[in-house]
Amino acid sequence: MRISSIAIITILLSCTAPVTGQDSWYGSVSGMHLMYNPAYAGTAGAPVLNISAYSFFPGKGFGLGSVYASFDGYFSSLHGGAGVWISDDMLGDIMNDLRGGASYAYHFRAGRDVYVTAGLTASVITRGIRTGSVILPDDIDPFRGITGGGADYISQAPLFRFDLGTGFTVSAGPWYGGISVMHLTRPSLSDDNSDHNRINRLYTVTGGVALNPWKEDVTLLPSAAIIAQGDQFTFFLGSELSWKGISGALSLWHLTGGFTSAGASLGWDATSVKIILSYNYILAGGDASFGGTAVARVGAAFSFGNVEKRRALHIIKLPRL
Repeated sequence: MRISSIAIITILLSCTAPVTGQDSWYGSVSGMHLMYNPAYAGTAGAPVLNISAYSFFPGKGFGLGSVYASFDGYFSSLHGGAGVWISDDMLGDIMNDLRGGASYAYHFRAGRDVYVTAGLTASVITRGIRTGSVILPDDIDPFRGITGGGADYISQAPLFRFDLGTGFTVSAGPWYGGISVMHLTRPSLSDDNSDHNRINRLYTVTGGVALNPWKEDVTLLPSAAIIAQGDQFTFFLGSELSWKGISGALSLWHLTGGFTSAGASLGWDATSVKIILSYNYILAGGDASFGGTAVARVGAAFSFGNVEKRRALHIIKLPRL
């Protein structure tokens, strides 16, 4: 409906979204490592397919959601990992940003028990706007109500932009860390190529460790991440616990100038498939209209084949929840 579009425009202008040169906040980097750092391609050894659907501020009527999918694995013929990923951010009934890319990571052994990967990703971003759903202030007459639509002001042709990103990982024993820079080309998602309309570069630092504190069938995966884009920083702390095919995770997020949220996730392994449910709740900060659930996620991770065993390959146990 057109009336709801007015509220959505207000939200898009005030929260973290690609409209303001920022990437969408997904409430997690788990299962999305390939989009944040191409150097993680192939670090699981066996090919992995990740699929997730996100709902932002569900129950508020904003219509904000996203779908993400990726596939990557280690291929000895390439001496590294390769993969593809795609995401579709749906901003109400007004706009959607579709992104897709291909990634490659070269794997090599840098020491007796030190392994390094260097990755590069090339991607395309396209933005589509449903101009008939956009209501601007000039379209509202105090006596006659809504008199027009955004089609008179906004270009209906979708925009296509090319983008690049790069990253590195280092792992030793159960420890790992990664650093990446995305949006190297700083593409503009507007006909106006001014600096204000360009996507800010995205800097990500991730790290974690795989522990077996009690017995072999119990795995604890503490992890942390820092994400910087423009003048905004996001801090993440979390831990995932797995036991006999059942997984649970707790996490804490803080967005500077935004809000603090806590997350809980559950996972269930059925042979080569992991089913994932996640929930993020706002603890403090943010606009009053955002109160309550921040992000709800449902996803699945599929593993194919056996793990490659190569001198240059070191398996990194990444959190999936």
